[in-house]
Amino acid sequence: MQKQIILIAFLLLGALSLLAQNEPKKVTNTFALQKVTVVQAPGKVMTDATVVVKDGLIHAVGKNVEIPFDAKIVKADSMIVYPGFISGAAHIGIPKVEKKEEGRRRYDPDVKDPGNPPNDKAGIQPERQVRDLLKADDNAIEGMRKLGFTTAQTMPDGKMLPGQASIVLLAGASANDMILMDNTALFFQFKGASGVAPATVIGVMSKLRDLYKQAEQAKTHRATFVKNPSGMKRPTSDPILEAFYPVIDGDKALMVKANTSRDISRAMALQKDLGYNMILTDVKQGWNYLDQMRGQQVLLSLDLPKAKESKSKKKEDEAQEEEKSKSMADKEMEALEMRRGESMKQYENQAKMLAEKGVAFGFSTLDAKAKDIKANFKRMMDAGLTEDQMLAALTTTPAKMLGIDKVTGTVAEGKIANLVVTDAPYFEEQSNVRYVFVDGQLFEYEAKAKKKKKKEGKEGDATEAPADVAGVWTYEMSVPGQELEGTLTIKKSDEELSVFMSDPSGSGEEEEIEDAVLEGDVMTFSMDVEQGGASMNIEFELTFDGESYEGTMSVGSFGSFDVEGVRTSKPD
Repeated sequence: MQKQIILIAFLLLGALSLLAQNEPKKVTNTFALQKVTVVQAPGKVMTDATVVVKDGLIHAVGKNVEIPFDAKIVKADSMIVYPGFISGAAHIGIPKVEKKEEGRRRYDPDVKDPGNPPNDKAGIQPERQVRDLLKADDNAIEGMRKLGFTTAQTMPDGKMLPGQASIVLLAGASANDMILMDNTALFFQFKGASGVAPATVIGVMSKLRDLYKQAEQAKTHRATFVKNPSGMKRPTSDPILEAFYPVIDGDKALMVKANTSRDISRAMALQKDLGYNMILTDVKQGWNYLDQMRGQQVLLSLDLPKAKESKSKKKEDEAQEEEKSKSMADKEMEALEMRRGESMKQYENQAKMLAEKGVAFGFSTLDAKAKDIKANFKRMMDAGLTEDQMLAALTTTPAKMLGIDKVTGTVAEGKIANLVVTDAPYFEEQSNVRYVFVDGQLFEYEAKAKKKKKKEGKEGDATEAPADVAGVWTYEMSVPGQELEGTLTIKKSDEELSVFMSDPSGSGEEEEIEDAVLEGDVMTFSMDVEQGGASMNIEFELTFDGESYEGTMSVGSFGSFDVEGVRTSKPD
């Protein structure tokens, strides 16, 4: 971690920790949102309504609602209230398995018999539980919550059988605070071990069949022993086999990660052979199995391939000039690109195709990045998925699939207060999530600066002229108890943007910010920081206006703080 960023983070952590210590105790857990539009469920909308949240539950929703005397009035007039979104499959809050160097070797030197390795080396750990792994301070929780997700079925990371899933609420100080339902499903994926068995997909499938049938036999033996133990050997305890018992009984589903068409085919073959309830999870290439997925429980991946940028008119003209000089290899590459474009349409269209086939589906965020999710919503809806269909896949369908529809998934009295409040219809490009309630706990977010309208360029293409930001700027960050000051140096060459921030100690040392993006007059960048056992994600959004800028620094649940500066010099 760059040292000046660590210093900034250290000062922020100290100031914000002091703020937390001095923060007055919460005086109420009752909130009221007045004059709001409430989307209670897909297709069910109530206008000019009031929602009251009390003791973690939706206390009342309607037009003539009495507001309790101790309620805090949330400034949400004319905003829109949705049910909190649900991720049907995620690794939110779960540490990722580290890829150790020895894992790349052909053989693991710690394993004496690669054909019969210890279960942890083979990736066979179905007994692992989320409760023992969940980290309440995981940055991914805040990132998903800012998108409107309030609930997730999360599961351990690993290989073939990483462990059991649990349904968690995306707020709380510990696993005990967050877990809504423990051990709700068993997670399986076609992922072999490194250098030991089962290393291949065929080996993984064979191992699952073997374990499942062993578990059936062990379960039958135990039941027979309990009924009449005379003359029978006492059953031994085997946590790995016992993890399968609820799946065998039909009380829990086997969640099978099936990204590709081949994985979907393999998953269905295993289900037909073994007879378990299945949730097809993180589906990415399901368009060839639409009819077969009728009656199945499906979680569609929100990780779409990166969209190809559209060409400007100028680039199109340049491409036409180059057409004449294309070689055969160039034309073959062009044909490949065309096929890729057709494949991209299938990725974007399959949500609509599933809906047209009557397949009820939710969403998986196992491989998705939070920063891409809202854009991927738009891509699916541009391909024909309706707003009600999208909202159902985020709320009512996964709630029913996971067995939590009695407590969440709609905005109704008596349900858990999991709510998303936006300043415009959520799926509009310029909408902002302003408030999120998780289990009745309120989180507030600042609205992002609106982007300026695009202007027509000389060649007739739509462009957004970037602001003139090159030069040396001051920065002043207002945090509780102190002001942080330093310089922000911005260098711009063609399309390249380089940003350097000095540390606030006055040493003058600078380090580069690697992910800065300039769109029009708005520059954004972020940093993930861990220091002294504490962690945070700091997001900057700066709006430039001539020789000055103003903006915000968002620090997770601590809120947002003002940042401003002026230009002190321009490049020669």
